[in-house]
Amino acid sequence: NSLVQTHDRLRKLQKRCEQDKLLTGSLTESREKGLSDAEKLYENLQKSVESLSDILDKDQPILNEEEEELGAGSSGGLELWTKGEAEELSDWGPFDDEETWALYCDVPDFLTTVPIALLGISQEQQEAKKSSNLQKYGLDEDIAKDEEILSDTPNVQPSESESMPTELEEINEEAEDEEDAEVDKDTPHYKLMVLLDEELPELHSREKTDDLAEKFIVNHGSNKNSRKRLTKVLFHVPRTRLDLLPHYSRFLAVVDRVYDDVAAQVVRDLESQFHGYARYKKNINIESRMKNSRYIGELTKFRVAPPIVSLRALQRCLEDFSGANIDVACCILESCGRFLHRTKFTNSRVTSLMDTMMRLRKAKNLDDRHMTLIDFAFYNVSPPQNASLARSRAKVLPPFEAYIKFLLMDKLCPDEVSVSFVLKQLLRLP
Repeated sequence: NSLVQTHDRLRKLQKRCEQDKLLTGSLTESREKGLSDAEKLYENLQKSVESLSDILDKDQPILNEEEEELGAGSSGGLELWTKGEAEELSDWGPFDDEETWALYCDVPDFLTTVPIALLGISQEQQEAKKSSNLQKYGLDEDIAKDEEILSDTPNVQPSESESMPTELEEINEEAEDEEDAEVDKDTPHYKLMVLLDEELPELHSREKTDDLAEKFIVNHGSNKNSRKRLTKVLFHVPRTRLDLLPHYSRFLAVVDRVYDDVAAQVVRDLESQFHGYARYKKNINIESRMKNSRYIGELTKFRVAPPIVSLRALQRCLEDFSGANIDVACCILESCGRFLHRTKFTNSRVTSLMDTMMRLRKAKNLDDRHMTLIDFAFYNVSPPQNASLARSRAKVLPPFEAYIKFLLMDKLCPDEVSVSFVLKQLLRLP
């Protein structure tokens, strides 16, 4: 009994740790220490039970690990939304069609196709990265629902010393990069500059994005300074080029499967920038805020950014639900709200936040524009159920009314015979 109970507790703890890694990207020291202590206790207890069973010549207790795995009935990193039995089945998970699914899920893995000599990593690093990619982008175990996975995660906020980034700082950083423009065109430095400044802003399709990502990984990915320059370029997206955000996010998803330091840094910078903008009560730089929130939503759908990043951003807007925060909250829901709502282990948290938003909508005296934005974002994430069925359901008329409708709609024609017949039938009615 003690072995079985310890085994069950260990499995629950391991699942909770996996959920925390998916949400925050890492485990706290206390959680890692608790997991290692539980594993050591289970190993010692299992050895004791094995020796005791050999001495007494009895069978060991049967653990229900296989039954739980068979009962899970699902697989794949994030537990994606599946429709109910009464609805039509689909293979696209939380996405609506094959093209959208291909954009966000069909991402090439150059870690296994490109030789490690070109990647600049060792065999051990490649194996470690494969295991981390398997855990982040595709697990073989079921992720169970647990309300504590969101409440136990540490709320990482930027320090008070961080200030809102200004457009002048971005211009200065771009000017520093342009100082080295006059170089030999055959050098890797010049080729990298052309890739970042000319080819990257021209992305418009999945194929071109994947080809350019492969070009960077093969030719420049092994250089740490090149990856830093890429991080700056992908972070400083022009606020008027919202069409680049899905392609830049896919570019980051491809590179993140090979190198750890690019996408993680962009996500940290975006989150710090979001909370830096949120400190200012005035409606300044609203376009930059909208670009930032949409960028975070795109990275969430590519599973580059943990879902907790978008949830914290939405929670921050709901704490002061007025002015530009309403626009930003609706932008987050329109960007990744449907994905989070259709993902199993974030569905309850998103539903709770949307209910809070609708209560604030009723309690506050908002203008018509904000009311329309909130309604559109809410019903875009969670459309009303059975609305189409209610509209399409035919009204059942009594026999008397049905006969009158039959006469007027079906029998009546623009000729004397038809008019005479319908008129006689109507005169005979009681």
